[in-house]
Amino acid sequence: MRALFLALLGAPLIGSAQNLNSFGLFPAVDHSGDLSERFGYNIYLFDAITLGDDANGALPKGSFYLYGEVGLSYKLTARWSVTASYVHERQNPFRDDHRVENRLFQQLTYKHPFPRLEWKHRLRFDERFIQDRTTGEAPFSGRLRYLMGVKWPTDTRTYFMGYVEPFFNTNQDFTYEENWAAAQLGYTFNRVHGLEAGLLLVNWKMPYGWLNQWYLQATWVSHLDLGQKE
Repeated sequence: MRALFLALLGAPLIGSAQNLNSFGLFPAVDHSGDLSERFGYNIYLFDAITLGDDANGALPKGSFYLYGEVGLSYKLTARWSVTASYVHERQNPFRDDHRVENRLFQQLTYKHPFPRLEWKHRLRFDERFIQDRTTGEAPFSGRLRYLMGVKWPTDTRTYFMGYVEPFFNTNQDFTYEENWAAAQLGYTFNRVHGLEAGLLLVNWKMPYGWLNQWYLQATWVSHLDLGQKE
């Protein structure tokens, strides 16, 4: 597993001499809650902000994309859960050539039963409807994603978290086109609120090679137990 993690993280960085790099900030909000012993919900929001133009001008300075997600989860067992969500995303949201995407996804999550270390696997399938600005249509496209992540408490309030998530296009050929990887530290303020901060790397396969986006990410994390009995 460790070898797979490092291979997926490093492949886009060394695969082509034409690789480009950009740098930015990634503020996010990750909120979830328990509605009952079985059902839960989640809301995830972020803005990917580029701090400067890259060499090819593929990422102009400013907001690259705004993302909003809302979902409903069901716990099958203590280890297995399923989730269905809706996503609205706007790429280059404040420019005239912005792109709108509406997306549905379903995912299956498994968590290993280790006493302290949380190690999970997540398999997600995206149904994407990306607006074509020329025709006004939003044709369907599919994408499969696999995430492997860890959360390791270092004491009662702090923890380390990291993950790697490759993306595979399923439209025609099954191709590896995108990868997300993160290494961050978390701090829990109380039973509801916390903060995670660290490095996020997003790799995109482009005609000239790979575009590597390096972000400093800060995520406000909160969780409510609305199904708790008094």
